[in-house]
Amino acid sequence: MNEHPKRFKLALEFDGGRYSGWQKQDDARSIQGSLLKAAAELFEGEVDVQGSGRTDTGVHGLRFAAHLEAHTEHSPKEIVARLNELLPKDIAIVECKRAGARFHARHNCIGRSYLYQIAKRKSALGRDYVWQIPEPLHAGFMQEAAATLVGMHDFTSFTDRQAIKKKSPLVMINKAQVAETGDLILVRIVGSHFLWKMVRRIVGVLAEVGKGQLTVAEVRHFLEVPVVLKKYTAPSQGLFFERAFYDQEELDGFLTEDGVHPIFF
Repeated sequence: MNEHPKRFKLALEFDGGRYSGWQKQDDARSIQGSLLKAAAELFEGEVDVQGSGRTDTGVHGLRFAAHLEAHTEHSPKEIVARLNELLPKDIAIVECKRAGARFHARHNCIGRSYLYQIAKRKSALGRDYVWQIPEPLHAGFMQEAAATLVGMHDFTSFTDRQAIKKKSPLVMINKAQVAETGDLILVRIVGSHFLWKMVRRIVGVLAEVGKGQLTVAEVRHFLEVPVVLKKYTAPSQGLFFERAFYDQEELDGFLTEDGVHPIFF
């Protein structure tokens, strides 16, 4: 066995419907906990798994980034195959690469992208991956409101008070995009990091703008004066952690892309 453990960068895909989010918890099922259990079974000795951030209960992952540290002689390809055999059917490793000993999935992450799916009609097959809103939504108004979020802002209004007791409410939003495609309205938000429930609360507020219940001016006001927006929190099943960024050039390229495509519908 090697004296020093090896570190790997992972990309995970998961259906978050059965899980309490990424973070390991003693009394609930989590993505991190499931991965730690599978890794402990595969590798000898201690293993460590750290994610690029936390996700809320029920949120899905497309290419959620994490790192794994373990004593092993397995190749990245073998790790993917062996872990996927051990993981539950709703969690999959889609990529594994060797990483430097100092690489950290959260600390080295410079940007994160989330995608939210709103369905304009009832969906029998896509119900676990969309928020169904029967009322008409004006996507143009939603995009106008989303544009006010871009830049460095205080997002106290878009999270719960306990979440900012030890964490600054200042967040840099690089992109906030609303796109209409077929029976879906897609919301993509790219930022430095995100506060607890922040993305879901943003989507809920944008939906109210789309219904004509809130104005763009009011959204701008929410960034200037803290208010309680808990009632606007969008449900978790429509939200996907899209990807994490560790290279500025890669992030810049992603920000210039115009197309937004649905996940499952």
